[in-house]
Amino acid sequence: MGRSISFTILFFMMLSVLVSCYQSHKRELNLAYTLAESKPDSALAFLNRINQGKLSDKDMAKYALIYYMAQDKSGLDVDNDSLIRIAYDWYEGHQEDSLYASSLYYMGKCFLLNDSMEQAKSCLEKSYSISDSLHNMNLKCLALDKLIEVEEQLAPYKALNYAKTLVKMYESMPNVSIYNKVAARLRLCDNFMFVDSLRQALCEGQIALKLAMKDADRNLYSFVCQDLASVYEKVGEKDSCLFYARQAYSSNGTDRLSCQLMLASAYISVDSIERAFAILKQATPKTPEDRYSVFFMQSQAAMKTSNYMLAKTFGDSANSCLQNMYRSALQAKINYYTSFLKKESERAKMQGKAEMQRWVFGLIVLLGLIIILFVLYAYWSYRKRSLARIAHEQEIFSQKQQMMEKLHQEELSHRDVQLSVMRTYLLKKIEVVEKLNSSVPNESKHIVLSDNDWTELEVFLDSVEDLFVSRLKKEHPNLSNADVRLMMLLRLKLSQKTLASIYCVSEKAIKQKLFLYKDKVGIKNEHFSLRNYIENF
Repeated sequence: MGRSISFTILFFMMLSVLVSCYQSHKRELNLAYTLAESKPDSALAFLNRINQGKLSDKDMAKYALIYYMAQDKSGLDVDNDSLIRIAYDWYEGHQEDSLYASSLYYMGKCFLLNDSMEQAKSCLEKSYSISDSLHNMNLKCLALDKLIEVEEQLAPYKALNYAKTLVKMYESMPNVSIYNKVAARLRLCDNFMFVDSLRQALCEGQIALKLAMKDADRNLYSFVCQDLASVYEKVGEKDSCLFYARQAYSSNGTDRLSCQLMLASAYISVDSIERAFAILKQATPKTPEDRYSVFFMQSQAAMKTSNYMLAKTFGDSANSCLQNMYRSALQAKINYYTSFLKKESERAKMQGKAEMQRWVFGLIVLLGLIIILFVLYAYWSYRKRSLARIAHEQEIFSQKQQMMEKLHQEELSHRDVQLSVMRTYLLKKIEVVEKLNSSVPNESKHIVLSDNDWTELEVFLDSVEDLFVSRLKKEHPNLSNADVRLMMLLRLKLSQKTLASIYCVSEKAIKQKLFLYKDKVGIKNEHFSLRNYIENF
């Protein structure tokens, strides 16, 4: 029993440790989710300390979603879907979860980065609809913004309607930053340009410029001026294009390649080729795409000066960049699929390990339950056997008591019968002697008991009356044989008349003699007779 109890205690201790570990993972994931919005770098560092192998499917899905979210909030465009796919697949099967809309948004954004427009559209539309039903306005705006980006390539007019809706949403929401409102206006401006509504695009750009000037953020002002310059370039107003391109460059665009390219393009449009080349020489492209844009712009500038050899040189450089971009993209795809397969293999191993751990945990729980049931069954069986044994012992004891009581009653009855027989025998003997004595005139009536009679009487009383004679002699060693014989007759409950006949004295003398014997046996109570003492001895 003691060993079973020890196993039970050990099982519950292990169970409490496992539950505490599970609760610890829950708290860590909740904290990382909170940090992902405001401090994504801290959230990533925190998530890297979590052991993914100990996470359940639900917690692993949440972990993957938070990790991808933190990367996105850090400004990284993550086109590798191996992580967000884990979250998307799990939440797709648990659509009642509140994070399902977020998983759809980030999966749609990942599809968008990989140019999977139809899949991106499907995810973003679902995210937009679900976030609307959940009244999550921030997620709804994010989903709509990315949905506009998708529809710009698939259905420009639909994208334009979405952009108008986004502007209205930001205008109606309280405590929305100027940056979000300006970004929505610029998004609408771009969509008007896609459908060739250039004047309306200019109108939206001017509204965005007024909003940016209220905020006094030079970087925001620079971006708005750059977009306005692009619109004026489309309209054909070269001077306005150059003015806003210079404003964008001087505000906070000296190190921004897109702003440098916009200003160079504006200079080329007004035939300021030397200034265009000067700006392009200052450019520091970091990616193959940026180098291609610079070489292409230089080729355009050389064409303006009719320097076709220089234009061809820059064109060849641009073409080389395109080839490098193609090779890089192809290698990136190969690396992506290789990494994807490797991660899928690792994830399968981790899932197998996690599945094994769940099986082990389930077996431990099952074993613990079996041990508990065994302990309870053993205790129940032991208690049942104990109660049955006690009941059996009580029954045997009761039967023994009844038997002993019956034997005792039979012994008492037998003793009384024997005493009655002995008494009757003596009385008859006395009666016979009295009759004989009565036939002889003038003779005193005397009953003579022989030594054999006294011996027989002593043996009888010892056997029937629990060693009466032996106990009497031991208790009162001062009594003589004659005294003991008198006590024996009293034990037989013979009357005083009979005693008087035996001792051939009067009844009065017998009574006096009995009174004197009280001192010999130590009777102090005057109301307690010798006869009572002997009968109860």
